[in-house]
Amino acid sequence: MNSTNLRESHPIEQVMGIKYYSSLSDGIGGKIRFFPKDFKVEEILPDGRRIKLDDENFSLGEDEPGLFTEFILIKKDIESHRALHNICRALGVQKEDINVAGTKDKTAHTAQHATIWKVPGEKLLELQLRGITIRSPRTTIYKTYLGNLVGNHFTITIRECPDEFEEIQRRITAITKEIEEFGGVANYFGHQRFGSKRPISHKVGREILLGNMKEAIWMYLTDISENEHEKTTSTRKKLLETNDYATCMAEFPPEMMFEKNILRHLTKYPNNFQGAFNSIPKNLRRMFIHAYQSFIWNSMLSERMKNDGNVRPKKDDIYLDSGVVQPIIGYDTDLTDNRLNDFLKELLEKDGLTLEHFRLPHIPNMKFAGTNRRIDIRPENWSVNFAENEGDKFVNKQFSLKRGSYATIILREFMKVSPIYY
Repeated sequence: MNSTNLRESHPIEQVMGIKYYSSLSDGIGGKIRFFPKDFKVEEILPDGRRIKLDDENFSLGEDEPGLFTEFILIKKDIESHRALHNICRALGVQKEDINVAGTKDKTAHTAQHATIWKVPGEKLLELQLRGITIRSPRTTIYKTYLGNLVGNHFTITIRECPDEFEEIQRRITAITKEIEEFGGVANYFGHQRFGSKRPISHKVGREILLGNMKEAIWMYLTDISENEHEKTTSTRKKLLETNDYATCMAEFPPEMMFEKNILRHLTKYPNNFQGAFNSIPKNLRRMFIHAYQSFIWNSMLSERMKNDGNVRPKKDDIYLDSGVVQPIIGYDTDLTDNRLNDFLKELLEKDGLTLEHFRLPHIPNMKFAGTNRRIDIRPENWSVNFAENEGDKFVNKQFSLKRGSYATIILREFMKVSPIYY
């Protein structure tokens, strides 16, 4: 079996290294995220409990004699970095003082746990911020960190499905069978990692790794996408043509706070692109490198799928926690000669990079050793039901995923539409 047996992805996904589907049948179409309530995410804690959106009495446990406050963060229709920024600004604390276990979707209704340094629970509960609700604070000894969760439970509504329910069910059944034969869903890093409407985060990350800070900042600010709002596109073009930092800072909409922060810095220090980069939160700075790592990883998985026709285990695979993994590139990655590592070396060479670039000597406290990631996804607690209102057909899906896997990578198999609808 080879790539002739695979269905190719949408052109926007190809840019992200997502080159194939794990199924062949046509999808059910439709759109998600008409409303934040259409995309619900409930974090599954390390102890296995799910933080339910509708459970206002959910408790994280008894107070401990520590200096951190752990709390439940309910977020609705607000981007994660912006939500954390708004909390810190309202409290007068540094962005580094707040931590979450995972980044959640913007156009969604989400529940997760977080910790903050030396802020009393009563002060958190007094916050009144758009799109943000705080619940159940308690003092604790430990701060949370990225990855400190089992996974997430999703409840997702797909609207505007064009076919009758009988045909929708037939397609879902066919796709489910094909995925099982394929060895699971290919565990690609999802669209959010790159930017669904403007997939450039990995390209910015490549420039940062190369030490080209001006090019990285300029790409982040001025790269044009036809999928963005016309006003945003116009401002990006104006900045590219005029270099007028102050005017364009004022013209970017309020939700583009990180672009505005960069331009505010450049207005004061026009040639200090390293300082401009440092003006955005550390987790966002790291995100660009993660995006490049994700692009390389996706490209490797696509190459495996092209050669093997599936993600089923092979003789020479690496196993970790009873699953097949492949490396996420970093300075500590083992590049022992084999088919996929040879392909990885070619990708790095094409971009002018080596493993040592992931030490980022020009940026203090930003190093990326690399790790491993499972190549397949197996959704749990899966259920599907149908509803109809005034001729509009809804498909409601529920499922749970382990940490690090993307719901949109599951949805794309069953919908098969443009990424801008995810």
